[in-house]
Amino acid sequence: MNKNIGKNLPKSVVFTIAIIVSVAAFVGIATFFMMHVYSQLTSVTEEYVEDITGKKTVYVNDLIQQDFNLMEKLADSLNDYQKKDSDYLHEALERIIDINGFLNFAVIKPDGTIISHHGPSANVSNREYFTVSIQGEKFFSVPIYSNSDQTMVNVISVPIYNGEEIVGVVSGLRSVTYYTDEVNLAVRGKVNNANGYIINSSGEIIISGEDVLPDNVISPDTDSFFDSAFMTAAGSKEISRITAEFSKKESHGTIKANINNNVYIAHYTTLSAKDDLHYVIIYDESAVFSDLFGYMGSNIIMYVFFIGVIIVMVLAYFFTMRKNIRSLSNANEIMSKIAYEDRITGYNTYSKFEEEANELMKRGYARYCFVSFDIDKFKTINDMFGHEEGNRVLKVVAETINRNMQDRETFARVNSDNFFMLLAYQDEADITDRIKKIISAISYEFTDFVPVLSFGIYKVIDKNMSIMRMGDCADVARRTVKYTEESSYAFYTAGMMDIIREEKAIENEMQDALDSNEFSVYLQPKFSLSGPARLTGAEALVRWVRKGSIVPPGMFIPIFEKNRFIIKLDYYILDQVCMRIKKWESEGISDILVSVNMSRVHLRDPEFVDKLHNICRSHAVSPNMIEIEITESAAYDSMDVLIDVVRDLKARGFHISIDDFGSGYSSLNMLKDLPVDVLKIDRVFLTETNNKRANEIIGHVIKMARALGMETICEGIETDEQAQLLRSLGCDMAQGFFFARPMPCDDFERVIESSRKSGKA
Repeated sequence: MNKNIGKNLPKSVVFTIAIIVSVAAFVGIATFFMMHVYSQLTSVTEEYVEDITGKKTVYVNDLIQQDFNLMEKLADSLNDYQKKDSDYLHEALERIIDINGFLNFAVIKPDGTIISHHGPSANVSNREYFTVSIQGEKFFSVPIYSNSDQTMVNVISVPIYNGEEIVGVVSGLRSVTYYTDEVNLAVRGKVNNANGYIINSSGEIIISGEDVLPDNVISPDTDSFFDSAFMTAAGSKEISRITAEFSKKESHGTIKANINNNVYIAHYTTLSAKDDLHYVIIYDESAVFSDLFGYMGSNIIMYVFFIGVIIVMVLAYFFTMRKNIRSLSNANEIMSKIAYEDRITGYNTYSKFEEEANELMKRGYARYCFVSFDIDKFKTINDMFGHEEGNRVLKVVAETINRNMQDRETFARVNSDNFFMLLAYQDEADITDRIKKIISAISYEFTDFVPVLSFGIYKVIDKNMSIMRMGDCADVARRTVKYTEESSYAFYTAGMMDIIREEKAIENEMQDALDSNEFSVYLQPKFSLSGPARLTGAEALVRWVRKGSIVPPGMFIPIFEKNRFIIKLDYYILDQVCMRIKKWESEGISDILVSVNMSRVHLRDPEFVDKLHNICRSHAVSPNMIEIEITESAAYDSMDVLIDVVRDLKARGFHISIDDFGSGYSSLNMLKDLPVDVLKIDRVFLTETNNKRANEIIGHVIKMARALGMETICEGIETDEQAQLLRSLGCDMAQGFFFARPMPCDDFERVIESSRKSGKA
């Protein structure tokens, strides 16, 4: 080889060759690098999309699992339904519907006969949900038309077990729109480019999100996923593959289809909550990759244009690389918004809350408490004002909480009207002050109604405990104050689970106890203080005798106040009192006035007075033999309503007494408008008989009552000293252990007889 060949070439040729080789090398390297970058960006974007859809799948699976868990618990609570009478079952089913948001809820006997809270019974023995569940399987139906509710519904059904035996089926109806918001997955904030579906193994569409894809992908009228335009475009091989995949108990993967030059991608995953249900998310590929494709197009143009100018080309490359990073960052922000921003409030989802809470507790040294709260009877707000107003309420609540958040704290709407908060605190007083401020701030935002909030507080001891477990503890505390009359809170204690189990046991037994006459009327005599003690009447008190022992009223009355069973019990006591008064009248006793306590819960019922009057009329007992006791705190709810009720009671002939006067509301102005017969002075004033100021207060109350034409009675008299004090102050009547303890009705009748013989009745 001639070693001088290079030397013989002109310099211009050598330079030209060098330029060509350099450009070719740069072009090759640039092309390879661009392809590598494109591949990496595509891979990262796809992984991110899969991560987001994976989180959404977990959320949807939990949603379905919660409903199945709820149904199984309800089935377990009704396992002895065959022993219950129809009225009890109807009321139980109606209560289940009110609490859990079902359109309808029914028990189905083994022969297919439905027991529902309304309408005549029907037979559904040929319905798939019954035939599947009666064989021991839980079931989630395709949308069907409900004649009773005049709407399309999904039916959830599970078997009822009594021991090992299946004794029936429970079925709950959810509107097909109930889950739609939860299965949605809009991409980049646009509609009609992505949607979520729940599909069974036969390909039937059980639930569809609201962001419906174009009709040439999946029409809203499509019943079968396998027959959709999307699967047709994917091809027969894909249809066969997906049909086989859906028949497996665990499957996941993707499907691609090209429709009118638009590529659509479907991610599918079997739900562990029910292995014949699959969550499918379909999105327009261009919605996710548009920024990436735009970048690559501009990069190719610059590559062609600057192919001969290496330096400019390198500068352009770095410029567009920076642009691409920004575009990908924007895409990530949009996808993060889907996963981490609540669609109603605009604040954190539970996933974001969980991440932030874990991070705060890892890197901070602050003491934290975990707070769970919700809005009591939120369903009533939706029913009365509509879902749009309900969503506005949730947004206002979230905005108010956000304004009250401090550094190193976070919050989120978890589901429906349930919120979680992670609050830093110094001591327990600090926590209660924060909760009271939040209650006050939220109440201030509303004028048409004041939402009643229930708070459960768990003081975090072990920061390594899972967020889910902390939420469970706070939820347990919240349930102990649920359905009180005002916003309230409770701290979690180790014994709360026992309290909840005990309350549940009482609730499970209360209707049976009422049906079995376990509740008895005890009467505590009332005596005149003017002259020798003379029997003037009695107060009716309830006692629960269970298995030979008396259950303290303090154990069950507060529970009955919460769950409103107190309404039934009050009417039962009045009915028993009327029966006893009628018996006395037949024996010539017609001057014993019996007072009956009525919970302030009754004041919400516009037919309350009519119901009391009807009970008296059913026994042919005059209302002027009955004194209705209403606690002073009833004025908290609505003074106007209380005045109307009291006036109506007086018009019907009932006597009225205000119980516990001086313990709460204490508005002297309220006495001006209330036609009350008796003021019952609270026992708190008698704790110290030598307390001059307390005695002066009692004396002035007695004088004021007499000036208004009212009598006075003081309860809780335990000593002769207290009785003598009340006599000296001019009190009309008294009751308490000093005179007589509450006693069964038969024993009270002997007191009447003894008083008559001694001339004191």
